[in-house]
Amino acid sequence: MSLVESAGYVPSKTVYIRRFTSKGLSKDKINEVREAIENTGAKTIIFDVELKPKHMYQIAKELRVTVKDRIEIILEIFKKHSPSKEADLQIKLASLQYELARARERVMLVKMGEQPPLTMGPGQYEVDKYYLEIKRRIQNIKKKLDEIRKKRHVHRFMRRKKGYKTITIVGYTCSGKTTLFNALTNLNMKVGAEPFTTLSTKYSLLKIGLWKVYLIDTIGFIRDLPPFVINAFYSTLEDIKYSDLVYLVVDVTEFFNSIEEKLRTSLEILEDLGYRGDIIIVGNKIDQINNFEALKPVKDLFENYHMEYVFISAHTGMGINELIKKTEDLLGHGTYIEIIIPYSNLSLYRILNLLKEDGKGYFYYIDDGVLFKGVVKDEILKSIFKDGEIRVKKIERCVDIEAES
Repeated sequence: MSLVESAGYVPSKTVYIRRFTSKGLSKDKINEVREAIENTGAKTIIFDVELKPKHMYQIAKELRVTVKDRIEIILEIFKKHSPSKEADLQIKLASLQYELARARERVMLVKMGEQPPLTMGPGQYEVDKYYLEIKRRIQNIKKKLDEIRKKRHVHRFMRRKKGYKTITIVGYTCSGKTTLFNALTNLNMKVGAEPFTTLSTKYSLLKIGLWKVYLIDTIGFIRDLPPFVINAFYSTLEDIKYSDLVYLVVDVTEFFNSIEEKLRTSLEILEDLGYRGDIIIVGNKIDQINNFEALKPVKDLFENYHMEYVFISAHTGMGINELIKKTEDLLGHGTYIEIIIPYSNLSLYRILNLLKEDGKGYFYYIDDGVLFKGVVKDEILKSIFKDGEIRVKKIERCVDIEAES
């Protein structure tokens, strides 16, 4: 229902359908829907599933109203919230791929004389032109998105080279991801009860413990999205794959079955995207929970996944400090060192790679070796010193720093 309202429609009647027949709806169900249309004056029927073109046409022909399915409604919401050129391109790509998937069947209906001729803008297209025109537009958009993707790759490389960490906020739409982003960054990005207020990636630089962190807010997940929609937004979702840490936000005010399903599906999406790093499950909206005993099944569910988890209210700030502490533990505490690795050390390149990947500092190429000044994770100190000669100029444990935006 929230999807329908977010797209700008006012629902007047709900009809429940168990299954579709070869012609779309059974005669009895057609009559039930027709009665609902006559009683409410509705001009549009919206189905909470993805419809086949033939079903869409047959139902529209029978009832003489506009028929839309779940995917069309989602694409309309995308268009409504599009904040950038990249988001526009991704929405156009998803829309065209939706059309392409149905083009052949629609063309068949036209040839059978069961549907009006197909048009794309002024004038009519022959069958082959109609299909090829969609494919041509898709290829043009993909080229533009590939350019954006290459720029993102360069930006990620530069961030990692400078020693920055990346944390990405993910989760189902309306779980409070952008509210958490705002709470951690002191920014005021658009939030709302409607789905998909975030369609393009938001970035902010902040400091957590020892590390400068790029915090990323991404598009929300939603159930039953076909692969072509996810693929259309791949240039945005790709940031997740290269993150050092993921906050997986879950709305704990929902029914337990919904929490369980969304958590499982979110983890499957992360795996499909290729993310293999640490995850903190963030149970959000605890300010709306009156009886905290009700959270015990959710707590048990989180513990079953053997991941770090925390309960917070992104709206009030409750639990944010605990989230920051867990984040610092996972990113790693550190030690400040000033060391010289002689050029004669046979493990020079191994040590330099360790420092570049898990350190934060500067390299100076001096006469007798490479001087490094900076912070490294405590867990890699032994690995740095285990092979060959290293001269220590300074080493001291770092004092933890409060997270600040």
